[in-house]
Amino acid sequence: MKNAPRTYNYGMARAQKSNTKTATVIAAVVAAIIIIGAVTLCMIFPNKYATEVNDAADEFGLDRTLVRAVVWAESKFDSRAISDKGAKGLMQLMPETFDSCATALYIQNANPYSPRDNLRCGCYYLSLLIERFDGNSRAALMAYNAGEINARKFLSGEEAVFPETAKYLDDIATARKVYGLFD
Repeated sequence: MKNAPRTYNYGMARAQKSNTKTATVIAAVVAAIIIIGAVTLCMIFPNKYATEVNDAADEFGLDRTLVRAVVWAESKFDSRAISDKGAKGLMQLMPETFDSCATALYIQNANPYSPRDNLRCGCYYLSLLIERFDGNSRAALMAYNAGEINARKFLSGEEAVFPETAKYLDDIATARKVYGLFD
C-alpha cells in the first residue's frame, strides 16, 4: 500500500512534466509564427524614410498612415522608381506636377528622386486635391491616380472607375490598415 501513492505521484509528476514540455513547445511555435509574421509584414509594408514621411505629412496636415499608404501603393518605398508613364520617385509624380509643386514650395534645385523633395511635393499635391474635393480623401486619391478630370467623371457617374484606380483605392485601404497598426 505504501507504494501505491508513490506510483500515483510518479505518474502525476510525469504527466505534469509532459504537459509543461508540450506547453513550452506550443509557446515557442506561437512565438516563432508571430516573429515570422511580423518580419514578413515589415518586408511587404516597409517603413523607410519615416522622418521624411512624417515631416511632409505634418507640414501639409495629412494623416501619416495615408501618406505611407500612398507611397507604398505608388512606389513600394523605392525612391528611384519610374513608372511606364514617366512618374518619378516615392510618390510617383509626373514631371510637370513635380516641377509645379516644387516651384510653389520654393524648393531650389528640386530633385524628384530626393525622398524629402518628392514627399514634400507629393504631400503638397495630395493636400491640394483633398481641398479641391472638399475634404473627400477617397475622391482626392482617385484624382491622384487617374487625374482630376477623370475623378470628377467617376464621382458624377459619367464614367466607371478605371479598374486600375479601383485596385489603387483598395491597395491604399489595405496599406492604411497595416500602417495604422504601427502608429
